[in-house]
Amino acid sequence: MQPTKKHEEATLNEETVRRISGAKGEPEWLLMQRLAALKAFEELPLPQQSYGLHVNSPVNIAVNELRPFENITRHGGSEKDAVVDDLSVAAAKYEKVLRPLMSSREFHNKIEALHGAFWNSGVFIYAPKPGLGKATIKMGQKETEIVNVIAVAEENASLEVTESLTQTFTGKKSHRIESISVYAGHGSKVKYATLQKLGADVNSIISRMAQAEGSVDWTDINLGGGTTKQETVTTLNSEGASSTVTGAFFGDGNQQLDIHAKEVHNERNTTSSIMIKGALQGKSKAIVQSFTKIMGNAANSEGHQKTNILLLSDTARASPIPKLEIDNYDVKASHEASVGQLDREKLFYLMSRGLGEREASILAVEGFFDPLLKGLPADLAEDIRKAVHEKLGG
Repeated sequence: MQPTKKHEEATLNEETVRRISGAKGEPEWLLMQRLAALKAFEELPLPQQSYGLHVNSPVNIAVNELRPFENITRHGGSEKDAVVDDLSVAAAKYEKVLRPLMSSREFHNKIEALHGAFWNSGVFIYAPKPGLGKATIKMGQKETEIVNVIAVAEENASLEVTESLTQTFTGKKSHRIESISVYAGHGSKVKYATLQKLGADVNSIISRMAQAEGSVDWTDINLGGGTTKQETVTTLNSEGASSTVTGAFFGDGNQQLDIHAKEVHNERNTTSSIMIKGALQGKSKAIVQSFTKIMGNAANSEGHQKTNILLLSDTARASPIPKLEIDNYDVKASHEASVGQLDREKLFYLMSRGLGEREASILAVEGFFDPLLKGLPADLAEDIRKAVHEKLGG
């Protein structure tokens, strides 16, 4: 259906908020939440960022050019092992679960408030009882995609989510503003994996947050996109809670990535790990920030970071920025960061065994990613291997 002229002229105002909410059949309390976010959007400034590598953050998008009403997406149906429903529909069906979570959201800048008011694609994933629940989300990028995903695992439940982002809209710049919120109850286990293979004309701002009383494991694979800003923050709120962030990226062309992973230890006997590996070629750039914060009452906790970035061209640029903030002496914490090029001696050795330079390079890059691949699901590991071959011309 072609949008009407009135829709084409719609801007980011109250009329658009009410139009989106009405089209999705939302309950009154959710509309009121959207309108509160709209007020914050009108008052808050854009976040300010400045980087030494001159990475251009997608927060500089012309927000008034966005057309969220024209790209409403509905998700329907429940999968066998977990509830998977459109978030707007679930807001009425699971109000007791969702209303406290969604009503407590705070907005710190204009982009966060924009998301809260104008999200046009929402998914609710729910594991209400013990047992393993699995869910797969496949999202095709539209011109304006503002996505809200909420995943909840109740006490002692297990939930595995795989999200696949692919390109379906071409022809001009498109924008993706996505928020993923995970709530892991006491004794629960949540694994959330994202595979991003968007086109070079997509600018993305992705915020991922977890409140963990059990365990939350994030896996994030960035193989596409234009300019990507991504933040993953997990707060460990119960004794024995744990979290891992495992990330891989391969940038080429003029691709730019700003990746931030943060683990906050609020209770004793909590553990966290951040492991990110990436490769860059062409004129691509990446900034990777890892931050572990252990609060004063989080004794006997453990947090570790490791970031390794491989530069495959003289014009690629990377900057890993590790940070530890420790307020308790009875903890274990470490960080490691490196940026380097392919080892010429290893390449020479491989070529002396009959491989051409391109084949030797592919094998060396696969070896660089191998420690990370061993801990990934087989399908995600295979996607990285394919990307290595494709981007290196294998």
